[in-house]
Amino acid sequence: MGVMEKIILTLILSVFVVALGCTKPKGNYTEKLKEGCVEATITGIKLDIGRLENYLVLPDLQNKAQVEAHLSKLYEDLKKYQNMRIEEYALPQPLHIRGYINEPYVVNTIIYLEKQSMSGPFYHAVKVMDDRGAEIKPKEIYEFTIYPLYRRYYPFEDWYVLIESFEK
Repeated sequence: MGVMEKIILTLILSVFVVALGCTKPKGNYTEKLKEGCVEATITGIKLDIGRLENYLVLPDLQNKAQVEAHLSKLYEDLKKYQNMRIEEYALPQPLHIRGYINEPYVVNTIIYLEKQSMSGPFYHAVKVMDDRGAEIKPKEIYEFTIYPLYRRYYPFEDWYVLIESFEK
């Protein structure tokens, strides 16, 4: 192989190596966001299952058949999301809200809107992207970007959500 051929081969390999470095890694942000949403959806469904199972032991529960039917749907949905491939998940439309939390963040913390009515909407944060929940200070107003993931069994608008981002 001559000098010119070695130079051309080196240039081609250099371009190839640079091009590989410029491509997005397989685990890009959208995929990471989808994984977070699926994980948070599963968490929300499990929380609702626990809540409704507690309703069923109440001796004076009047809508037992309705609760049992919804519980059955929750179990179906749980199985669906546990078996879902990330590529199959369609991200919901994000919402941009202004609000606060009352206490330090834990799973199922309610985000209160700055101008919220008694009938909601209610947003239960079950996951914060990049595990940044501890950075959200109680009683401080933030601009949140949230993804409503799963509607809770409740007469008012009430959702389990993933917090993608927040800033003061």
